[in-house]
Amino acid sequence: MTIKCTMAFAGAFQEAVAAVLDAMATVGEERHGNLRSAKLAVEKAMRESHSNAEWFLADHLRRGIKDVEAHALLAA
Repeated sequence: MTIKCTMAFAGAFQEAVAAVLDAMATVGEERHGNLRSAKLAVEKAMRESHSNAEWFLADHLRRGIKDVEAHALLAA
């Protein structure tokens, strides 16, 4: 039996969620900075995932970040 440490995944995922929520609440260059931070954090979460469920959750958030980016471009 192996024990998997999911703290790295959880921390990266939490960081990505916080960054994308900040991006949704800001505008301009600050929004772009938050989206960059969210992308980096979600990439880390995907690398640190230990199960299909974790990977799927991170991938779903990655798609949400793309949606926020698309809406930001349309609003600009």
